Amino acid sequence: MALPSSGPLTLANIQTEFGGSNPIGINEYYAGGGLVPAGTTGTFGVVPSSGQISIQNFYGTSNVSFIVATGGSVSTAGNYKTHTFTGNDTFSVSSVGSGSAESNTVQYLVVAGGGGGAFSQGGAYNGGAGGGGGFRSASGFVVSATNYGITVGGGGAGNQTGSAGNGSNSVFSSITSDGGGQGGASNGDPAGIGRNGGCGGGGAAGGGYGGSGGSGSQGNPGGTGGAGGANGGGGGGGAGSSGSPAGTNSSVGGNGGSGAGAFNGGTYSGGGGGGCNNGGTAGSGGSGGGGNGALNAPAGSGGGNTGGGGGSGNSGGVGGSGGSGIVVIRYRFQA
Repeated sequence: MALPSSGPLTLANIQTEFGGSNPIGINEYYAGGGLVPAGTTGTFGVVPSSGQISIQNFYGTSNVSFIVATGGSVSTAGNYKTHTFTGNDTFSVSSVGSGSAESNTVQYLVVAGGGGGAFSQGGAYNGGAGGGGGFRSASGFVVSATNYGITVGGGGAGNQTGSAGNGSNSVFSSITSDGGGQGGASNGDPAGIGRNGGCGGGGAAGGGYGGSGGSGSQGNPGGTGGAGGANGGGGGGGAGSSGSPAGTNSSVGGNGGSGAGAFNGGTYSGGGGGGCNNGGTAGSGGSGGGGNGALNAPAGSGGGNTGGGGGSGNSGGVGGSGGSGIVVIRYRFQA
């Protein structure tokens, strides 16, 4: 229980909060000296670790300590620190605290790389769009004083010769997010099927069939491609919603599934938009970095560090690459 921020305060009150023996001496209560955690902060700032110290320094303090860590790009808002990792790195926890449910727990966001959008060879066929990277986020994850390797997955390659590539996994501790599924191609993938992934890739258009979208292990499936050779490609699945199927008997590409919002204010893992043919409309990429589909031009790539899927193109374009992933860790560092 925190000491009062104003009014009467005695050495006995400080002893009740932080411990110690009789007779009570104020010099027992330097921060970092064994009774008062280092960095303890109250109404009048940080409790001194040496030099002049008085009862006034203890107004508003409490015997609670929190995580001390380094790694990534660090920002501070109020009593919380956020570590953002846009590439492989290490989250180094030098100490954990006690006295609070937040003393040794973090909130995390782990987004994998998005899948690449396909380009389909042969005639006017359209490839399927890439799915968003797997999206995992939770709070209350317990950490200890150790080093945690961070892996940030890259986006899958878009392709100009047929099949694309799945995104790569992102990892924090025991948390793994799966790379987004690549879009299906009518020449190069069995029946133009979008690949499974964190979010599923969209299916390709093909003569007599429309490739089905891949399923999502940590997101939503991709949309089905059009059944006709001149039809559009299916949209990639997103963390927030499924990819849309291509238009029925038309060259309309499916829109990418929407991404999901995160505690840091960002939106991630949108699906790519499906490509189209002359006279049609390309699908739009989903919110959260999904790349747009295209007509006779390179399709849009997924946004960097969003895990967005790449858009797809027809035989006159190139599939867009998936966007790289991201890892974000947030925790309380002071009372």
